Amino acid sequence: MKNIKTTIIGIGILLGTSSITPVLAQTLEDALRYSQYNATGSARIMGIGGSQFAIGGDVSNISGNPAGLGFFRKSEFSFTPSYGNWKSTSSFMGQPQEDNKGNFSLPNISIVMAKVKDPLNQDDWRGHSFGISYNRINNFNNTFGYFSAIGSPTSLLDYYADDYNMYGEPVIGDPAGLPLDVELVVSDGGSFYPSDYTYNPNEDGSPNYDNPIAPFQDELIRNEGNLSQFTFAYGGNYKNKLFIGGSMGITSINYTSRKIFNEQFTDQDNNNSLYYSLAENLHHSGTGINLNLGIIYKPIDQINIGASFSSPTWARYEEVFDSDILAEFYDLNGNLESEDQAYSNIYESTINLTTPMKLSGGMAFFINKNGFITADVDFLNYSSMNLSSSDYRLNAANEDIDNTMGNVLNYRIGGEWRINMFRLRAGTALYGDPYKDSELDRSRTQYTGGVGVKLAKMYVDLGIVHSQFDSYYTSYPGAELTTIDNSNTQGLLTLGFNF
Repeated sequence: MKNIKTTIIGIGILLGTSSITPVLAQTLEDALRYSQYNATGSARIMGIGGSQFAIGGDVSNISGNPAGLGFFRKSEFSFTPSYGNWKSTSSFMGQPQEDNKGNFSLPNISIVMAKVKDPLNQDDWRGHSFGISYNRINNFNNTFGYFSAIGSPTSLLDYYADDYNMYGEPVIGDPAGLPLDVELVVSDGGSFYPSDYTYNPNEDGSPNYDNPIAPFQDELIRNEGNLSQFTFAYGGNYKNKLFIGGSMGITSINYTSRKIFNEQFTDQDNNNSLYYSLAENLHHSGTGINLNLGIIYKPIDQINIGASFSSPTWARYEEVFDSDILAEFYDLNGNLESEDQAYSNIYESTINLTTPMKLSGGMAFFINKNGFITADVDFLNYSSMNLSSSDYRLNAANEDIDNTMGNVLNYRIGGEWRINMFRLRAGTALYGDPYKDSELDRSRTQYTGGVGVKLAKMYVDLGIVHSQFDSYYTSYPGAELTTIDNSNTQGLLTLGFNF
């Protein structure tokens, strides 16, 4: 029999805020992780801020605006290796901690097979192209955490004790029951309390229940994985004025997270009293499918107007979750007295996710053959995310999404200037905060640039993308807020060949 997963630490979520019901926070975080939109593509497109919905003739059109495939005059193959460094600076109770995570990847491989009619052919349909691409939509590889040399005014054990008093003792094997298994929380007279080791001692060595120890806390979160997509697209050219296209995407979810939360209780005499470490392991793997329709219209030769509709992604992923705990108890002189360890059951479940649909529009202005300026805007309603499972009910989680998430507008602008065979590029992007009515700003800003060389049968493009955004984390309800300043710099190199 499958059981509901109970998540205690980390409910304050990398991109969210804490929730009093652990499973709600976890599923909200999961839904947003696999729904949040980021522009992706070749080094050329990323160098102009990711703006691509009015630009044709680039392999990024396969997963972006498939109407742009109608611009191709030759078949093309390209691949884009990349290296990125994610730097996070966390602040917990005014104490900073810096973490770095480097990652090499291959975020784009594409092939376009073009068929163009002879210029003397007067047919209205001038040509068409079929494209296939592999695209890494989101990179989940990052590490962050915090360490405190200041005693916390609250303890995770207080939260557990309150939870047991309100909802009762968890079943054996439930991750939420681990503190009971190692006697970090004890039962007395039908009520639950943190262990006596969490209190400063009286002169006779008995616990002083009016003088709890303020614990030192630290936590480390390591995330790995990605959201990727294979896309199959078709685009056609009608009288060199109207370009239309459609695509189907098959997404792949792969995500692993390990969280380790520690508390150390040192009494008023500076002797160790109690130390414990609680770890969680979470893994998701699954697939999804989506559809995309696009159009680009040229009212005059100098202007392109593009629009794209992306359906929701209908995804299903398998979840595996477990946790373990280690506790060390010390005597009044700070010597190790005993230790205990416990493991939860492994919980497996299947979750269905529907992401928001996306409406995008763009315009490009061409300066003769010297270059262009282009801009995009996206609209998404993140409150339309929906979760379901045959293993447990997620009605409350969907209500949480409805109440917490909102509408978002994303903006991108960029340009390219041509000097003979060389190309210079720059751009910027702003991705809106998916949370509504929040005092915390989670919007993301990107600054981009790049250069390129265009030869007769090949091209080489280099793009740089620098992203900045803040995220927020609380280890449990009532814990101090951790603010994370994120900085991600990515370099991309695209090699393309015409045939």
